Amino acid sequence: MGLDRIAGMFVPSRCPLCRGAIDPDLLVCGECMRELNRSPVLRGEPPEGVDRIVSCADHDGAPRDLLAAFKFRHLTTLGGLIAGYMADAAGQPGEQSLLVPVPPARLRTWFRGFDPVAMLTARVAGLLDIPEPPVPVLARRGSGRQRGRGRAGRLSDPPDIRPTEAAGRQVGGRTVLLVDDVMTTGATLSTAAGALLLAGAGSVSALTFTRRL
Repeated sequence: MGLDRIAGMFVPSRCPLCRGAIDPDLLVCGECMRELNRSPVLRGEPPEGVDRIVSCADHDGAPRDLLAAFKFRHLTTLGGLIAGYMADAAGQPGEQSLLVPVPPARLRTWFRGFDPVAMLTARVAGLLDIPEPPVPVLARRGSGRQRGRGRAGRLSDPPDIRPTEAAGRQVGGRTVLLVDDVMTTGATLSTAAGALLLAGAGSVSALTFTRRL
């Protein structure tokens, strides 16, 4: 019996979502998994510049808590679970598809120590067997902080996202699946989609884990 199991007999593991006791071999508890599995996939009403959008769940309850634990508590082992839901929701895009992550605000990435969207995109790409560009095709300027801002502020002052010099060679004529963790107003996705279209992308769809309704 491993030391982690022995320790778990005295200090039970806790579900990172509801904080209830769980088996040490599980990522989240059974009740939270059932809530995640009950969450309906959301489609329709894409932001400007995006042809289609799909999100795994409303940004509430267990899906919101799962994403928060991954992003803000550095529980990166949860990334595989999130990416699995995203890959299932995305289905199998066309042969010319390319997965592109929404670029992060540099300051936020520096504070976190990792880029959650890039990590999720890489996992989804592996699950769907769809390539990512070998070099970045989008760049984000400025702090670009959106979290904590109201709807009006997000829409009136979206992040400054532009195509890189390599973007045209990588996305020209391709169907791009743009990946982000959450859609709130759609301002970030719309700006990123506009940059991809400017670089010559044939069309842009979007995939997020959650969506605020």
